Amino acid sequence: MLIHLNQNDEPRYFDEGRTRARILGEEATGMYPGLPWSTVESQVRGDWQALRGDSTLSWAEVRQEAHAAWQVAKLEREGHLCDDAPVFRAA
Repeated sequence: MLIHLNQNDEPRYFDEGRTRARILGEEATGMYPGLPWSTVESQVRGDWQALRGDSTLSWAEVRQEAHAAWQVAKLEREGHLCDDAPVFRAA
């Protein structure tokens, strides 16, 4: 069976500022371990101002990318993204 993955050529997916935001979101799981996004977001927003480089993107424009990266990294740190482990624990 062949699986064809669609490549998204939209310029926004190749923007360095958005990439920096995703990296920041991922790194936030290590900088603020064990804290929920609702607590972490204000810190990450402040970190974005320092780490955005030459990007003209505002926090509102990159928040979604940072949050998504934070969610994935958090699941990975908690051991939920292993082939032999469930994403969610049974109740």
